[in-house]
Amino acid sequence: MSLNRTIAFVANSSWGMYKYRLYLIKKLLEKGFSIYVLAPRDSYSDKFEHLAGLTYIELHHLKGRSISPLKDALLYRELLKHYRSLRPALIFHYTIKANIFGTLAAARVRIPSISVITGLGYTFTGKGLLKAAVKLLYKQVLRKNTEVWLLNKDDRLVLASEKLVDPAKTFLLPGEGVDTDAFFASPYKAGKKEVTFLFIGRMIRHKGVYEFVQAAKLLQQRGLAVRCQLLGFFDDNPAAIPRQQVEEWNRQKIVDYLGHTDQVASFIEQADCIVLPSYYGEGMPLSLLEGASMCKALIAARMSGCRDLIEEGVNGYLCHQKDGADLAEKMETYYRLPEAEKRQMGIEGRNKVLRYFTRDIIAGIYLDKINKFQSTGNQH
Repeated sequence: MSLNRTIAFVANSSWGMYKYRLYLIKKLLEKGFSIYVLAPRDSYSDKFEHLAGLTYIELHHLKGRSISPLKDALLYRELLKHYRSLRPALIFHYTIKANIFGTLAAARVRIPSISVITGLGYTFTGKGLLKAAVKLLYKQVLRKNTEVWLLNKDDRLVLASEKLVDPAKTFLLPGEGVDTDAFFASPYKAGKKEVTFLFIGRMIRHKGVYEFVQAAKLLQQRGLAVRCQLLGFFDDNPAAIPRQQVEEWNRQKIVDYLGHTDQVASFIEQADCIVLPSYYGEGMPLSLLEGASMCKALIAARMSGCRDLIEEGVNGYLCHQKDGADLAEKMETYYRLPEAEKRQMGIEGRNKVLRYFTRDIIAGIYLDKINKFQSTGNQH
């Protein structure tokens, strides 16, 4: 029997697969694997189609934010049809709906699958019916996985304490991987007349945008020479911040809105400190990892993921959740550091990324896991 060297990746957007995992897919292709990417079509889907050995399959029924039993049933049937036809050796699922209905479909046709939970998210960490439904579904479904991967220790503990998954089935993946060449070392430069704080993320409430703006106001009222910047796209999320609100902040010169770009390195290079006061339920925030890779200090809310990355006073600071005043205190603490200490704080951040979070490290983990899995005799 020949070894099946096909791997499927399933997620709720082509954009996410391209942004976070293209390097991994390319590495697997180099190693002789055939890859399927199953995701809804968006402006990034075409970018997969030139890669030899990769087949992109459009998913028509994966609607990330819809709550509809009918649509979910259609998604399950769609995935089941593809899995029966493709018969990959292993399937990686990302995002809630793929984790739930993809895992069920994979189990139905006896294909091993791994759920990669990149962050429990506000759906899980919030309150109400949706949270209860997700927890119930996770409890029923995650036991059908070969493994469940988490990006931080807090999320792993939550799933175990809530008895949603057998702890023996869990594995800690240290983030999505940082390109430390593209996000090169750019330490703090002496003699600057102002300190630049940069927020990178979607313009939604749960990312802590309002707290960042409140902190910016407080620092300005204290007469500090700061520049506070927002970089990110507007979302159709129910918690989205209206564009006119951001434009008003911009007009009042509280913050500078820089727009949205896939080329964030040049903006990070010009900043001194990356700020993410999110209370969203992050896995391992890529914006913080990329900032640290470029020798920028970090300030984030005391949340899962952020706690694994930031060592208080070493490479940054942690602030209270939903507390713009405490965020302002941490930003002022950084502002008042001597220049040599600002520089060293950034260097410590890059050193941590190089030790634990590079793309080579993450790709190596995936390859090691896949090879071990295949060596146990999973052939067809």
